[in-house]
Amino acid sequence: MALLPLAKALNVALPSLAGEARAVVDVLACKNGLLPPAGDVAIFLGLRTRHQVARTLRRASLPPLEELAAWTRLFYWVLQWEQTGASLLNLARQAHLEPATCYRLVRRLMGAPWSRVRRGGIAGAILRFQAVWKDRPMHHLALQPYLQATGRREAEARLAVGADPGVSGLGDRAPRIPSHPAGEVPGKPRGILASRLSMPGYPFDVSIAPNGTAWLTRLHAAVLERLQLQPLASSGSIRVGVAPTRVIVAPTGGRAWVTNQFTHDVAVVDLAWPHRVGSISMEGDTLGAALAPDGRTLYVTTNLDRLCVCALTENGGRIVRSMSLPLATTELVVHPAGSRVFVPTWKAGMILEIDARTLSVTHRYEVGGRPLGVAISRDGVRLYCGNEDGWLDLIHVPTGKLTRRTVGTPVDEIALTPDQSAVYASLRTAGRIAILDAQTLTPAGALETGGLPRHVAFNALGTAALIANEAGWVDLVR
Repeated sequence: MALLPLAKALNVALPSLAGEARAVVDVLACKNGLLPPAGDVAIFLGLRTRHQVARTLRRASLPPLEELAAWTRLFYWVLQWEQTGASLLNLARQAHLEPATCYRLVRRLMGAPWSRVRRGGIAGAILRFQAVWKDRPMHHLALQPYLQATGRREAEARLAVGADPGVSGLGDRAPRIPSHPAGEVPGKPRGILASRLSMPGYPFDVSIAPNGTAWLTRLHAAVLERLQLQPLASSGSIRVGVAPTRVIVAPTGGRAWVTNQFTHDVAVVDLAWPHRVGSISMEGDTLGAALAPDGRTLYVTTNLDRLCVCALTENGGRIVRSMSLPLATTELVVHPAGSRVFVPTWKAGMILEIDARTLSVTHRYEVGGRPLGVAISRDGVRLYCGNEDGWLDLIHVPTGKLTRRTVGTPVDEIALTPDQSAVYASLRTAGRIAILDAQTLTPAGALETGGLPRHVAFNALGTAALIANEAGWVDLVR
């Protein structure tokens, strides 16, 4: 009975399909997403092998068969909950599936638990699919009935608990994909070096996507490495360009931008397939990068001492503005409101606060020394900057008040724990990560990594961190 609604949802998520590609989707809809053997699908389509099925999906810019089936199952579960109120536990048992596996599948695909996914409805699931598989265009008018239905359910739920029915729901806007699972408050690692993965090629920068997959630049290997955390292991690499330096992952986890120093470009990487899909060419070596909160603008520094503003497109972008800097580095950060960009100038001894729209300098923080790594708190109030002359600065942005902690060795990169309570500072030449209180800069611990530790990245909940080490490894912190 759910075939028709499921087929409709798939038509919205995957419009304009024809021929064998549409037939594959129809087969999955008939099975409610339960994956038949690939050979059976091939026979059904009149193809000889499962490899021909795979090529059919690739030509149509569709996910691999197993992933497409997983999304179809997810759509079916959400539709069943909307229509009948069936729990995921019961749906799993009816299909003779392990319930725990189903709950994990929902979290992997949606980046959120079932309790939140079902509240977003089929509209939220389709929008998430589109965020991950951006190569598939969608007619947003076709999505409106689902959005309106979600809005009506939310309004009914608010009335049921006595809330104001006028409070805005999802009827006229896209559901927001949460930055961390519902009901779970971000924290920080306990500060224990749990495991180490050998990784040649000068690991430099690392970022962890919402789904828990980590992406690591290997400066001397011309690749972006994909890592899993449990257990810590490599699961493949993508050739992105020469001397890949910084990696910026989109909030959805579907795209990344990698600065390539020696190919003078920023690579655009589809993380779902995964492969490089485009680039943004620039004059000079691209160094640092930071993404605006709206995900439409990328700020890039180059060795020609320029800050470039790039308007992003699906597979590339173009420079729309630029300005000169006293001295550019691999570090910069965008204010959470998107209104300002903070750029350290290394040997020039100051941090520039720049209007994000006009690129005019609105403030100069004269910190002295050689400011390098920067980070800003989620509320935009506290700006942190490591200094290679041996200290860490905390600047109260509204007032400009500065607090300094001397550590006696160069401080390079900076990272804030997801709960905003601690700062991890890489002391590269000392082979150590200093952990400090985020409010006072009081020392709170240290991680003796050895080697040359560089960038640190945390997963969304703060239960784990990765440390890239130029000496040839990656450390996992629990």
